[in-house]
Amino acid sequence: MTPAVLAARYWPFANGSGRIIDRFARGVDLGHGERLAQTSDGFALRVRADDLIGRHILLTGRFDRSVVQVLLDRARPGDVLLDIGANIGYVAACFLSRVPGSRAVCVEPQPEIVDLLAANMAPFGDRVVLHRVALSDAAGEVRFRIDQANRGASRIDADGEVVVPAMHAGELLAGLPRLDLIKIDVEGHEETVFHAIDAQLARLAPRAILFEDQGAGAAEAIGTLLHRHRYTIFGIDKRLLRTRLVPIVSRADCRYNDYLAVRT
Repeated sequence: MTPAVLAARYWPFANGSGRIIDRFARGVDLGHGERLAQTSDGFALRVRADDLIGRHILLTGRFDRSVVQVLLDRARPGDVLLDIGANIGYVAACFLSRVPGSRAVCVEPQPEIVDLLAANMAPFGDRVVLHRVALSDAAGEVRFRIDQANRGASRIDADGEVVVPAMHAGELLAGLPRLDLIKIDVEGHEETVFHAIDAQLARLAPRAILFEDQGAGAAEAIGTLLHRHRYTIFGIDKRLLRTRLVPIVSRADCRYNDYLAVRT
């Protein structure tokens, strides 16, 4: 192992190991294709060695773990998680392995990646339901752009090189009798998904929603919708020693990559 990899793997602080990998371990050759990685949470995952998420897990045993912990801190035994944009299943596996009696509904449209997701969810048996679709505001098909270096950055794009099946997000939630937690990571399609599930949020009233947004949505369109359903929104501020939740009250507060909405 290089000094950078050793430092990242045994990093004692809440945040920062990922930056070490991205900045100082780019030259570490892990090969290509599928590999089995051991996570710091004690379970194994099938990953792609040439993908950003796979590299992080292979080298450090985790990926953005402090954000995952924000979700786990709101979990209770028996909870149901809806993971929209599940990728290879790291968040869902952390949830299922840490929360007794929990269940997960995983949604992922990417070819190849969804096969890894299925393999990684197999050990959890009937505690997992997998949907091989993209969620949007209409059923049918959508074009999808694949980011070969970082599959987590792949997205719905009118000029995308592959076509994937799509499902109306509200229809998926309409089939759920219970929903406690949601994770949404759909690379710029978050507002569309939130509007599609608007009516079901009122019915299911999930306790917390973890979502990514790189604009001002947490204070504007998404924020307006969530406030209407009695959610308070926090930005996830990742400091070296700890992760803070910062209340979002205006557009100027939207300087984070990840947000947590908590029902009050």
